[in-house]
Amino acid sequence: MTDPVAVELVSSDFNLKKLNTKQLSENLAASIAINSSVVVIGRRGSGKTQIAKQEIAKGGKKEVYINLSVAERTDMGGYPDMFGMQNLPTNDPRRRFVNVILPQFFQPLIEGDQNCVALLDEVDKADPAIWAPLLEFVQFHSVNGVHMPGLCSTIMTGNLISEGGKKPSPPLLDRAEKYLVEADVNNWLDWAGRTGSIHPSITAYVNDHPNHLFGAVEHEDNYADPSPRGWHNASEALFKLEAMKASKELMVNKVAGMVGKQVGLQFDMYYNFYHDVLPMIDAVFAGEPLGEMMGLYDQFDPGKRLVTCMIACARLGTQLDSLKPGPTSNGNRILRTVGRFMNECSPENILVSVRSQLGVERLAKWDLNEDETWKEVLGQVTNKINLS
Repeated sequence: MTDPVAVELVSSDFNLKKLNTKQLSENLAASIAINSSVVVIGRRGSGKTQIAKQEIAKGGKKEVYINLSVAERTDMGGYPDMFGMQNLPTNDPRRRFVNVILPQFFQPLIEGDQNCVALLDEVDKADPAIWAPLLEFVQFHSVNGVHMPGLCSTIMTGNLISEGGKKPSPPLLDRAEKYLVEADVNNWLDWAGRTGSIHPSITAYVNDHPNHLFGAVEHEDNYADPSPRGWHNASEALFKLEAMKASKELMVNKVAGMVGKQVGLQFDMYYNFYHDVLPMIDAVFAGEPLGEMMGLYDQFDPGKRLVTCMIACARLGTQLDSLKPGPTSNGNRILRTVGRFMNECSPENILVSVRSQLGVERLAKWDLNEDETWKEVLGQVTNKINLS
């Protein structure tokens, strides 16, 4: 039986160049550097807006955010200054013309001393009445003829038509680069490991169910489906509720509320694993005899073994972040303690856990390729890849 959640991302690429989130970051950075305009289309929660914000900041530009879903024509074209003429003499020829007052968000684009990037969010939900002023804005960097010298680049983001959006104006699309972004599970797991913002039980679940990072495209009458944003929100809830010592039932219900009932029910098993293995993780970090721990570990089913490895690496990453590398660092002791346990695990579990919970930056910062214990651990992964 086909898993109803395991649906291909899109049935059509809409003749758009597909990018994963890492490629999108690289392309947006280049577009900002060359003062180009970009339209990014993708599923809700795939990181379009957040990635754009990050790249604008990295490029040293000021972000001017405009939510097009609530913008009216006067917001993008200006308001007639009907009252400005009252102070002019009756015979003043200027009374024959109406000046235009622009919204406050245009000020840094016109008068500011910093180069700006306009982030036009929800372009798929924009009122068609603003297409015309948007054309001028994107192509000529002006509003009703008022030039905006501070505007360097424009990034427009929108969702798929199946998610309630609509196709933007073709003339507007002609004036910009156009991409379809697809959140890639591997990149998402790498990001999770780098930031530490995703709960280990969730990274374990998504790793085993990559098609559940997103729900179905044609969600019909579903009110809830998984998405990267939903998983992120669920992680935040788990971390906070665990600190509050909330019940497991409450926490699992919260996750189901974020990503939907169907996936929430399946995640319940992984969260049970998470709680079951915590005593073993405590024993690993306490440096208790390895033989006793591995005897218990070998009795776990494959899913529980993976969760154990992920939690161990997640806790290791958190502790390393609070320490500085060096010959006398306490991190070296922790690395050896956890490394001897990881060395007894399968190469597949090592690869997933190190990638999603430790990340490349920590590997480099602590020089794990040169550490005696971790050289052996990572060697298992290398040998597995070479043999395959």
